[in-house]
Amino acid sequence: MAAKKLTVGRIARFFIPLLILAGAFFMSRGMGKSGETEKKASPIPVRVEKPRFGDLVRTLTINGYVESERMVTVLPLVSGVLQDLYVDVGDRVRADQIIARIDPERYRLQFQQAETAYLSAQSTFDRVSQLYKSNATSTQNYEQAKAQAEAYKSQYDLAKLQLEYTNIKSPLDGVVLKKHLSVGSLAAPERPLVTIADLNNLLIRCQIPERYYSQFQNAHRTGGGDLRISIRRSDGSVFPGRIKSISPFVSAETKNFEVVITVASGTESLRPGMFVTTSFELSRIKNVYTLPFAALAGGNTLWYAEDGRAKKAEIAITESNDDRFVVGKEWADRDVIVEGWYFLREQSPVAVSQ
Repeated sequence: MAAKKLTVGRIARFFIPLLILAGAFFMSRGMGKSGETEKKASPIPVRVEKPRFGDLVRTLTINGYVESERMVTVLPLVSGVLQDLYVDVGDRVRADQIIARIDPERYRLQFQQAETAYLSAQSTFDRVSQLYKSNATSTQNYEQAKAQAEAYKSQYDLAKLQLEYTNIKSPLDGVVLKKHLSVGSLAAPERPLVTIADLNNLLIRCQIPERYYSQFQNAHRTGGGDLRISIRRSDGSVFPGRIKSISPFVSAETKNFEVVITVASGTESLRPGMFVTTSFELSRIKNVYTLPFAALAGGNTLWYAEDGRAKKAEIAITESNDDRFVVGKEWADRDVIVEGWYFLREQSPVAVSQ
C-alpha cells in the first residue's frame, strides 16, 4: 500500500509541472494572438495627396555666372609714372573719355625734338625740290633730301603719337569694375590699369548635354520661342533670356556644347561674376493630372485610401519630368498615399492626414 502511494506521488510530481508549463504556453499563445489581432486592427498613419491639375513642364537647369559681352582691361601704350587717375570703381565712362594720364614731360620733349628735326628736313627738301624743278641740282640730291624729310616725318609722327598715348582713354561705354594701379605707380604696356565692362549687354555661358543639341538648334533657328529661358538670381529675382549663339561643335571631353544666353531686360540689377541659374523649358503638356514620384511604391504601383482602407493599383507612366508624372483622369478624386505606403497591405486600415 505504501509502495502504491509512493508511485502515485512520483507520477503527480512529474505531471503537475508539465501541466503548468502547458497551461502557460497556451495562455501566452492566446495573449499573443489577441495582441496580434489588436495590432492588426490599429490603423496605419499615412499622408495622402490628390493629383494636381495643370501643366507638366520639363525643364533643363544649368548653373553659371554672369559675364559682360564687352569687358576690357585697359593697358597703357607707353611707359611712365601714372600722374592722374580720373575714375574710380563703379564710375560710368564713355568711349574715348580720358580716364588717366601718364607724366607726359619726357614725351613732350621728344616730340619737340622730332618736330624741329622734321621741320628743318622738310624745309631743306622744299628748297632742293625747287632747285630740282629748275634743273639746278641733281636727282641724287633731290632723292636724298626727300628720303631724309620722310624719315624725320616718321619720327615726328611717332613722337606725336606717343605724346597722345600719355592720355589714356576708355575704349568703350561702360562701368569701371576694377582699378589695378594707383597714382604714382609705374605704368607700362604690360601692366593693367583698369577693367571696364559694358553692363547693358550681359550674357551667361551654359554647357548643355549633347542630347539636346538638335532641339536647341531648332529653337535658335526659329528665334528661340520654343525654349522659354529664365535666369534666376540667388535672391529669387528672375530675368528673361534669349539665345545669342550655339557652339558649332560638341566637346569630346565633356560631351557638352556651349550656348550663350543674353539677358533680355533687367540688367541694371545684374553684375558680372554673379551666380545665376538658367532654366530652359524643353516641353509643356497642358491640362493634365500629375503626382510626385514619392507616390510610387516601387515599379508602377500606387496606393490610395478609400473608406479608411488601403488599396493599390498598377499604372503605366507615359509622361513625366524630374519631379512628377502624369496619371489618368480616373485618379482625379482619389487620395493617393505619398507617405507610409511601405507598411501597407491590401485592405490595411489607414489613418489619413493631408
